[in-house]
Amino acid sequence: MRGPRVKLRRGRLPRVTRALRPPRIAVLAFAGAFLALAACGRTVDDDMATMCRMTLPALNAEGAELHVTRIAPGSGAREVRIDYSVVVERGALRRRFVVCGFSAIPRSQIEPDLETLVTETGPVSGASVHLMKRFWLRTPEAFEADPGNRG
Repeated sequence: MRGPRVKLRRGRLPRVTRALRPPRIAVLAFAGAFLALAACGRTVDDDMATMCRMTLPALNAEGAELHVTRIAPGSGAREVRIDYSVVVERGALRRRFVVCGFSAIPRSQIEPDLETLVTETGPVSGASVHLMKRFWLRTPEAFEADPGNRG
């Protein structure tokens, strides 16, 4: 078996002939496939993001000014992470986050089921999550207080 055909030139390194170079169409196809796979990143479900955002007023002092800065997938498959800032007393700005974990949605259920909450101070107890779901998230006040519901 012969090695690759190379042209030797005086004072230069050998150059591989055209026969060994991959066709341009193959390189373009490979680059296109790579870009398509990169675009298949995880996205955030709108309903989960809305429900997670609606927890923010309940996790902060009444009347606090909330500004959502980023909504992204959490580290788990059914998690949403929201980074936000809160204007606290004397105009100080505090950066915070919440990670909402959701159970798998049965086909009979319309809205996602919030299971866990984790903030920058640690996990929120299961009892607190249950009370928040029952007495806050299903109220018109929660919808109105949603930081993403402002026009």
